[in-house]
Amino acid sequence: MEDDSENSCDVMDQEVQVDFEARNPEVTDFHGIKRLLQQLFLKANINTSELADLIVSQNYIGSVIKQCDDSMEDSDEDEDNTDADTVFGVISLINLTDKKDIECVKQIKSMLLDKCSECSKEQRQELTTLLHSDSKQVGLLISERFINIPAQISAPMYDSLRKEMDRAIKKKMKYSMDYILLITKVYKPMLRKAYSSAKKKNRKQPVEQTMFVNAEEECFMEGAVLSFDYSVAHECDTAVGGQWDEDADEMQSFRRVMVIPGDQFDPVITKIKENYSTPAA
Repeated sequence: MEDDSENSCDVMDQEVQVDFEARNPEVTDFHGIKRLLQQLFLKANINTSELADLIVSQNYIGSVIKQCDDSMEDSDEDEDNTDADTVFGVISLINLTDKKDIECVKQIKSMLLDKCSECSKEQRQELTTLLHSDSKQVGLLISERFINIPAQISAPMYDSLRKEMDRAIKKKMKYSMDYILLITKVYKPMLRKAYSSAKKKNRKQPVEQTMFVNAEEECFMEGAVLSFDYSVAHECDTAVGGQWDEDADEMQSFRRVMVIPGDQFDPVITKIKENYSTPAA
């Protein structure tokens, strides 16, 4: 039994090299895209099937991450090419203003306004105005991937998305955005012990730490004109690795909503490329 355990550990410690490629979404990617959307929206009342269909239907905007064919040829045939249809990531942009009559878009807007119920009065008003405006084009940026896919893959995907948007704009399609809205996954340590200790000793309370699951999405914060967090701890497990304050009790999952002006999208992409591009060989 000990030998079996040691062999199992040896297998787990092996490093597997896998190559990925990005391409436009296809109908066969529907289920993979839906699964990625579900990890973002969790138990929220969002029709992720309809949203996945919408992403596939506008496949001239956005990409999915798939395993390269060469990698598949090298994989074990006994796996029946399970990974061939796996969508490891997706990026797309939905015009919430233009698609306002689609049910899943209505649900997303309603959810955002509901989650902003504890925001300041100014924030609620600003978000309400943006989501209900017919004159301002507001784009929902979808950027989801498996947690073990490195941030370096995001740089070419954002670059490709920007180029696709430019081509669509030249064709008089509605992808010139006044604002871009992103819902990103973040974790925060619950510093209950630290806060309690600081309060008792009249010390300055510890600074709250935040980890972006998709590291590159922190680049949006600098240009954000509106942002707020809401907890999804009751919808998922609290489990994530990393170095945190020793007084932290546990990690809790949140969603951070960020809105940037459309003219700040290019600077954000530039920053992502500067920080996360893979060095040339």
